[in-house]
Amino acid sequence: MSNELQIANDRGQSMAELMGVSMSGGEATPSIARVGMLHSPIMGELEVGGKTIKTEVVPIGAFILTRGDDKIYSNGVTVRIFAQRQQWQRWNSETEEMEKSVLANSLNGDMKDSIGGFNLGRPSGWIDDFNALPEATKQIIRSVKRVNVYYGTITLDNPMTAKGEALDSADYQDVPFVMDVKNRESLKSINGVMSVLKRKNLLPIMSTIKFEGVEDSIPTGAKFGKIKASSGEKVELGEGDNEMLKDFIELVEYSNGKILDLHHERMNKDMSSDDEAMVDDILNNDFIEVS
Repeated sequence: MSNELQIANDRGQSMAELMGVSMSGGEATPSIARVGMLHSPIMGELEVGGKTIKTEVVPIGAFILTRGDDKIYSNGVTVRIFAQRQQWQRWNSETEEMEKSVLANSLNGDMKDSIGGFNLGRPSGWIDDFNALPEATKQIIRSVKRVNVYYGTITLDNPMTAKGEALDSADYQDVPFVMDVKNRESLKSINGVMSVLKRKNLLPIMSTIKFEGVEDSIPTGAKFGKIKASSGEKVELGEGDNEMLKDFIELVEYSNGKILDLHHERMNKDMSSDDEAMVDDILNNDFIEVS
């Protein structure tokens, strides 16, 4: 099939716009599989010389593919990115809820969120002097994370169970997935590969990208996994890519719809009945007469 970017024409948008990327110099269903990363090893037992010893069977940095109740692991993966969006996220330990803003191509503005506000309370725009901010504002900024959300297909290089038992790799090829990435070094590595593709005038969908999970640590000694990305092989656009892209865009729209429902529900809880009536008037009329 030709590499002409005709996939998104019926939506009146360019393919780059739908995928959330820029080719210039500037910056489905809810049951889709999710991909994450292991930040502590899974230990198992191994018999050596008649003795049972505990050993690491799935290492830090392994990728986790979650489909329903099933969790499959792999030390490396190959992805093909169809779309990407950005989002603010914060874990609320009291409500045990992941609070989120809507998904967007850019977070340079006020993004409606699931708690009835904008940006989860985080100030928008550039902050010249972080130290001059009130302590409460600093805490909000520290707690609210910028997250890149990737949508695409994934192939597990060496699929295994939580016991380290090998699985048939044919069952884990080109699986549609969504993945949240917030680690700065992981994003820098992925963006580096994206930049190489852009210089070649290729969209991410036109190439596979290899993700390797590597172990790192913070000054306290705690360990975690991060992504090391590298270029894969060029891919010709296929007939099924059009429907796959549509499915991902519909998933983004579905996710945003759920967040907006929560936004309006929780925003209205803090409004008086008079305020709600005024908002309804504004939303339902083209203009308001003032006498």
